[in-house]
Amino acid sequence: MNLGIYLNNNYKLIQNKLILLYAFFIPLSLDIMRILAISIILVGLLQIKNNKRYLQDIIDIALKIKIVFLLSILLLSLLWTDFTNIQIGFKYITRYWYILPLFFIFININRDYIPKIISSFLLGMMISELLSYSVFFELIHIPHISHTDPSVFMHHTLYSVFLAFTVGILIDRILTTDTTLKQKLIYIFFSLTITANLFINAGRTGQVIFIFILISVLISKSLLNLKTILSTISIAGFIFYISYSYSPNFQYRFKQTIENINHISYDTPIGSRIGLNIVAKDIILENPILGVGVGDYLSKKVETIDKKYTAKMQYVKSLEHYHNQYAEFMVIGGILGLIAYLSMWWSIAKISIKNKHIKTIKFILIVSFLLASLTDAFFHLNRPLSLFALFVGLILAQNRYEEQKTI
Repeated sequence: MNLGIYLNNNYKLIQNKLILLYAFFIPLSLDIMRILAISIILVGLLQIKNNKRYLQDIIDIALKIKIVFLLSILLLSLLWTDFTNIQIGFKYITRYWYILPLFFIFININRDYIPKIISSFLLGMMISELLSYSVFFELIHIPHISHTDPSVFMHHTLYSVFLAFTVGILIDRILTTDTTLKQKLIYIFFSLTITANLFINAGRTGQVIFIFILISVLISKSLLNLKTILSTISIAGFIFYISYSYSPNFQYRFKQTIENINHISYDTPIGSRIGLNIVAKDIILENPILGVGVGDYLSKKVETIDKKYTAKMQYVKSLEHYHNQYAEFMVIGGILGLIAYLSMWWSIAKISIKNKHIKTIKFILIVSFLLASLTDAFFHLNRPLSLFALFVGLILAQNRYEEQKTI
């Protein structure tokens, strides 16, 4: 059969298979994930070429979730970026190509593939977890990966958020009445091993988010009452106690956090974040409405440190982002940048979902990103942007199917 004819007849089938693999490799391999993302985009462009209606669908969705608003602010800020830093600005903006698969997931995903895609992501997380435990117990040795911080495929901060997000999906399945006892036992075991993995790794962000994800799952299922609140606090307290008692890494990081807060040094992970927020505050107060522009966000940091904090913050000068997405967008685009980012999440929160599983995923996705954005550039790093593309694409597809059924 002619390749062109085959593609024309099987675009959606090809895309569904690619998305299935894409979900699996997001936690496992950045290079393979990129190849799959590019493949999804290229096949999608061929679809648009043959059917211009898809282009209108993409525009409608980009407007619906207000991602256009955020990207427009970033692009416009090039106008007040110093000419010598224009290239830096363009490089910053082009990172958002990782979001593009979202639109083709929305267009192509078959309804029966949505749970398969989620399970594919969970399988990828399970494999990453098995390798993490193998490194932790020194069953295998991977160059540059320490058994004291066994995050194999991504930075420990990102991995901790991925783990917390995964726990949320598993707890949702445990609490669902339509799962069999055998399935519940599998999900319980998987959630326990994922939770343990969360606390043997060095990422503190996911450990904190874990509590809020538990609460968000209960809220999404209308189970939040005094009994569940007390139970959640008790379970969280027990997990923290066990982790502190039996995980040397967690104990060390906990003590390090207390020490960093009591004696602030801008060379430490906590101290450098505090320093970055101090510098960001100074820049924002000088440029509150429009910010300094997407190309100048780093040079302005260096300039401010040299002017006011030279001796204290040499390490902070070398950092490539602000470790706070809210602060970073405000430095770049002022209050407009912050409004654009929050508007996007508000738009996603307003998407109507009746399916209980996808509704819960929507909750935990929003909670994960909004909280992780306090400690990292979580909406500018390739893995989180890919996670965003995958699950927002699924949420939008579910919304479309539900609206079509209503009609």
